[in-house]
Amino acid sequence: MTKYEITFLIDNTSKIIIPLEDPVEFLGPIYIEKILLFFNKQKIMLSNTTIYHDMLYLVNLLKKALNQELLLHSSITEDIGYLYNEHFCNNVTLYEDILPSGQIDWVGYLYNLWESTTACDSWIYNIADGSIIFEATPHYPYMFCEPEEEPHYIPYEEWIKTYKPYFITTLSKETAQEWIQQAQQIIRMVEYNEKRMQYRSKIDVES
Repeated sequence: MTKYEITFLIDNTSKIIIPLEDPVEFLGPIYIEKILLFFNKQKIMLSNTTIYHDMLYLVNLLKKALNQELLLHSSITEDIGYLYNEHFCNNVTLYEDILPSGQIDWVGYLYNLWESTTACDSWIYNIADGSIIFEATPHYPYMFCEPEEEPHYIPYEEWIKTYKPYFITTLSKETAQEWIQQAQQIIRMVEYNEKRMQYRSKIDVES
């Protein structure tokens, strides 16, 4: 049972929670924990990587969205999660662009927030009127499975027929700003703890 949690409120019925075994004051750069989305009595894992990097991604995308820099590319004419599956699983050629990493890849990755190993992706983007959209979508769960190894295996061609997003909502500017402040507080705490640990290590070496 977790003792602590970080909560990003969406509305009265939906929220994102990061359960913690330790207080946030103890977080370090390699601390890994799940990020969970709760809505309509459902729970979905959005990420299970390092909290520090997840918070950096969140701040980066939200700042761009607040500046209306994440308007969906004209090639994204269907749900972004659907196109992701077509691109990744069905080898559909989509519009490519040079991403911030310098790689040339699908332009949709510019809006990708988090991925989880339990077949979920999350996205942040702007629509035409400037509104900020947060979306969680499924990706094909048998991507790396062999049919004979998975008792519940479903071919991609069958699975994609019933595709639909898990969750889509509009984030108010106030909510986006609150999330940024929360995430930045976590980032600062992690960086402070890292510097403190490095200082202690240096003292131990010199003593």
